[in-house]
Formats: sequence, C-alpha cells, structure tokens
Amino acid sequence: MTDTDPGTDRYAYSRTALARLALSHELAGLADRAAAGVPTVNDAFTNPGESVGDALHLVELAQEVLARAVVYERQRGASWEKIGEQLDVARQSAHERYREAEEEWGQALVEPLYPAEPGRRVRGLRLHEAAYEPTKAGRRLDQWAREHVDQWASAHGKQHRDDEHPVTGRLPHLTTAEEMVQVMDAINLLHRTHAGPAKRAEVMERKAALLDRIAVEDGKPEAAQQAAEARAYAAQLRAEAEAEATP
Repeated sequence: MTDTDPGTDRYAYSRTALARLALSHELAGLADRAAAGVPTVNDAFTNPGESVGDALHLVELAQEVLARAVVYERQRGASWEKIGEQLDVARQSAHERYREAEEEWGQALVEPLYPAEPGRRVRGLRLHEAAYEPTKAGRRLDQWAREHVDQWASAHGKQHRDDEHPVTGRLPHLTTAEEMVQVMDAINLLHRTHAGPAKRAEVMERKAALLDRIAVEDGKPEAAQQAAEARAYAAQLRAEAEAEATP
C-alpha cells in the first residue's frame, strides 16, 4: 500500500488488522524496553532500587500489551468466556476488567481524535498511533520483526523462513461489509463535526465506489442506483466547496 492521508489511511484496513497492528506495536516496545535492561554497563551509575522501578515499568507495559491482546481477540470474535479462560478468571470478571478498553477502542475507531480543548485547535490522538497510520506502522513493524526474529532464530539454532512482510503480510483482509460500516461511520462523524463540503465529498465518492463494487460483485442493481445518487451528491458538495474557495 502507498502512503495516504493519516486521517483516512486506516480505512484500507480491517478493524481486526488495526487491532493486531496496535498489539504488535506494544509488543515490540515491550521487547525493546526489556532488552535495554539486559546490559550491566550502567549498573554502577544507577541509584539504589532503580532496577525495581525499571522492572515495574515493564510490568505496566505488559499490562498494556495484555489489554491490546484482549481488544484484538474481541475484535476477531473471541467471547468473554474464552478470554476469561485464558486469564483464569470468570467471564464476568474478564468483561468488567477490560470492558472500558474495548469501548474506548470502538469509540476511537469512529472518532480518532479527542475533541479540541476550549481555545485550542490542536486535538490529541485518541486512536492508537499504529491504527491511525497503519501503513507507516506496518512498514516499521515489518522491519523490526525481520531484524529481531532473525536474530532470535539464529541464537536458538532455529530456521526462520525469509519473509519480507512478517507482520503485514498476514493481517486479516478488509471485507466489503466492514468497509461499508467504516464509510457510514465516517459520514456520521463528518455530520456531527460539521465538516466542510470537500471532506464530505471525499467520503461520498468513496461510498459511491464501494456501492459500484457491490453492484458488480453481488449482482445488486439497486446498489448501482445508490452509487449514482451518492456520486451526484458528491458532485454537489464539490461545487459547494469550489464556491466557498472562490474569492
């Protein structure tokens, strides 16, 4: 995939794939942080008890990895009962422990940026950075995996299959049905945020292209009619945007 607008890059990926990239990102970060504590070269310069603080930080990072793993498993359809079995807790306990993380993930997919604070235009990123810019994150994680997994395999005398895309090459694909859900979410978000006509036109054009595909792949002539209507509305929005831009 090519580089795209960070705000729309994620639309080319399934939500399960986005959750997996977020999990891979956190796992790589945890591994790097843990590896940094292996050398003893700086031990003589650390304060008493400092290694305990470092270890505690690793535990906190591991908890984030666990939360991302739960979100990923939920996104791919795992029940709370199955997740509870892995955590060795009851279904209800697993749900109570990670319900907020799952809800926050779902909300961030729809609205990836936090509302701007009063008097400020800058909006903080709500969606995990790897899910917000998955193409960039995937490229970085592929490189990370090639370097580290190869080293691990060599160190343990194991054969490692040469793979150019060890992370992104097997991500779950985006289905047509899920892509339509993403389009409708985007339309609703633009409506709520009172986005300008140019932004709305982009999404309507995407909806039209998707409906054209549904008409051909599923043999639904009504989808072709809906595509024509969406495209006409997009053209109207484009005209409005040009009128606004004209001095």
